[in-house]
Parts: sequence; structure tokens; C-alpha cells
Amino acid sequence: MLADHLDEIPLYRWLLGEHASDLDLRRWLAEILVRPLLNAGCVFGSRRGRRLVGLLVFQLHDADLSLDGAPPLTPADVTRVASMPGLRERFAELLSSSQLAPPVDDAVSLRLAIVTPEERGGRALIGMMRGIERFCIAASRPYYAWTGSESLRRYYSQVWGASEFAVEDWNAITMYGLVSDRPPRPRPDPDPARDGALRATQRRSSSTIV
Repeated sequence: MLADHLDEIPLYRWLLGEHASDLDLRRWLAEILVRPLLNAGCVFGSRRGRRLVGLLVFQLHDADLSLDGAPPLTPADVTRVASMPGLRERFAELLSSSQLAPPVDDAVSLRLAIVTPEERGGRALIGMMRGIERFCIAASRPYYAWTGSESLRRYYSQVWGASEFAVEDWNAITMYGLVSDRPPRPRPDPDPARDGALRATQRRSSSTIV
């Protein structure tokens, strides 16, 4: 599911570049993005029946991403990147660039969220965000996200009550940092009449993060 829509996310569209139409490459990139966090239990999913329709990937500041001792990137991953001009240079640039800082050290990072086109504007993302809320309330931690979308910046602020804590120019993308309260204050579900414009924005993009 992530591979099918990965090129809709600005950061990964830039990373893939001229290879964006290569579905096999998108599957590989989706796997290395999700694999270590899935192994660490940091992935929520949303299903309709038996079909996966949504995915939310998050990261705890103290999560062990090498539970089995394997590094996030295997030698085979490195070899594949090195063999592809363009991708090779952009991947090196991404790994060597400064990281977007969290608002506080123990905040839960919302790394990536994606919803299938027919579910955008519906309950899938809301349900996954409720899971993040419950976790952060129990742990008395805030959650935060960086987004390169002005409309999704408004979505996080108006629908989820997040506050902007920073704006950064990162890899030629203006990124907005948004953070919840500590712990998050549960928000009412979006009202279609009141939040129609914001939900329409969600329908146009698969990613609430980047």
C-alpha cells in the first residue's frame, strides 16, 4: 500500500526523482522506511474488513530499532542505492543533512501516515490518530509531526489542536513543526460540516506528515 502511493509524498518523490515510476524501487524504499519501526512495534494500521487501508508510522525517542541486531540498512540495501545514479546522490544528501529536531526530547514522532484514496477524508486516519492520543496520554508525552504542506499544517492545528513550534527550510522544502499538548487533550472527531475544507485537503494527499 505504501509503495503504491509513496511518490505522492514530496520528500520521497524528490528522493526517487527520475526513478519515481519504478514500482519495485518504491516497494524497496517502503520496506526500509517501515521495517525497523514495524519490528519495534511503532506502526498502526487501519483495515476495512481484511484489507489494509491506512498506515501510521511513529517513533519513540528511546525505541530500539535493531532488536535482532540487524542494522536498518542491510549491505544489499547499500549496494542497491550505490548502483543507481541520481538516487545515490540524493540518498547521501538525505542521510548527511541535519535532522529536524523534536520540540522536546521524549516527544513521539509521527514519521509517516498514508491512507488509500477511497478512504481519505474518512475514519481511517482519525482512528489511527486516536491510537497515538491514547498512547501519549498514558505515557504523559506529547506527539509531534513535521509537514511540508501548508494545508496539512492547518489540518493538524485546527483539527488536532497542535501548536506550531518551528519552521525550517529542509532540503529545499519549507517544513512546519507541530506539537500536541503534554499529554494530548482528546479532541472531538472532525465534523464534516465544520471541517469540510480540511477533510477535502486530506482527500488530496496521502501523507499527513511529509
